[in-house]
Amino acid sequence: MKHVHVKNNWSGRFGFLMAAVGSAVGIGNIWRFPYVAGQQGGALFLIAYILMIVLIGFSAMIAEFAIGRNASSNVIDAFASQKKPWGVVGIFSCIVSFLIFSYYSVIGGWVIRYAAGYIGGGSFVAGGDYSAAFSSFVSNPYLPIIFTFAFMALCLIILMFGVQKGIERVNKILMPMLFAFLIFVMIVALTMDGAKEGVKFFIIPDFSRIEASGGIIGILLAALGQSFYSLSIGIGIGTTYGSYVRKDVSLTQNTAIICISDTLVAVIAGFAILPAVFAAGQEPTAGAGLIFVTLPAVFASLPHVLGMIVGAVFFLLVFFAALTSAIALVEVNVAVLSEKLKLPRRVAVAIVIGAGFVLAVFVSLSQGALEMFDLLNVLDVFSNTFMLPLIGILTCVYVGYVWKTENAIKEIELSGPFKIAKVWAFDVKIVCPLFIGALFVYGIVTLFI
Repeated sequence: MKHVHVKNNWSGRFGFLMAAVGSAVGIGNIWRFPYVAGQQGGALFLIAYILMIVLIGFSAMIAEFAIGRNASSNVIDAFASQKKPWGVVGIFSCIVSFLIFSYYSVIGGWVIRYAAGYIGGGSFVAGGDYSAAFSSFVSNPYLPIIFTFAFMALCLIILMFGVQKGIERVNKILMPMLFAFLIFVMIVALTMDGAKEGVKFFIIPDFSRIEASGGIIGILLAALGQSFYSLSIGIGIGTTYGSYVRKDVSLTQNTAIICISDTLVAVIAGFAILPAVFAAGQEPTAGAGLIFVTLPAVFASLPHVLGMIVGAVFFLLVFFAALTSAIALVEVNVAVLSEKLKLPRRVAVAIVIGAGFVLAVFVSLSQGALEMFDLLNVLDVFSNTFMLPLIGILTCVYVGYVWKTENAIKEIELSGPFKIAKVWAFDVKIVCPLFIGALFVYGIVTLFI
């Protein structure tokens, strides 16, 4: 019997909102934002980040939603709907979402290990050498792969249930839990002795840190890169999720809520992590190892039972964030395979996740089990330094000069008035390409120099 493809849709506004917030709120908010803020001057970075969300993030996100809803199709066909060659932007989005999912799942596996470890009593980090404990785990040839498999298996199960019964249902449950868990960790962190210094670092600008943070341009570009990473712009998620949105659902209101929610999670994560880091006498500039090396030391400074509870709750919320973003990354390619190749959804899900697992195995082994280059870092730099800015620029050019902003505005206004339409049009055509182009050039120059 021939498979008949049935177009998926969200059940309504709330379902779309929770799924879109879930796709945006991920490891980027809770893992990446605090350590980048620590490296880029704390409050200086926070100000720059909010500025980039307002100037670039909102405009780029609503553009992606509009493209998807107008075409009501997968990311490749959506970009090809006006001029066929522009389908290459969708192809780029498919590639980068697949690559990010592969290494993202490895980190997701690490998070499961740490969550399980704290739930089991935290003995896996006993002895105080948290860096050695982390290095020993990630360099093990088998354990990280097992946890990566577990993470991907959960993604597989959720996606098998489809858009409404899978993606939407899980996000409706996990997003409120994530907010509650994060607020709990923040309250504990803010009540620690010495947390005041961390709060001051995060909210009071210290202009003496500008030079050490790469200057004003360096801070702005770091903030722009974080806004792309955090809002999942340029990965095809906005276009794919937008294609499932009904015409009566407001794109402007929901995009604003998503941007505010995503920023709120990042800020709360900053208040949950940076004050705790200062209170424990740790360095906020620790980098990518902040949550796996520095935070276990913070949790150890608390009374034993409280430390275990806070550690378990923290890594569970990071797990929720990772899972909701990962299923969004997979959905980009699932939509392409099921719509273009007419594959049954479950077959498409199995193909994408199966292929992702193969690459994830090599990513995991590159962390020390085999003598090879750091594949996780290579994929991260390739995706975030090259692909995301490139796709962002092409998306703005597509909306501004191929589809035309006046046509995009008509699509956006189908679900209500767009009061800042003229400002948005100028932003998409001029401001966004210039800023994103600067990130692209700066990233390449910095990488090679």
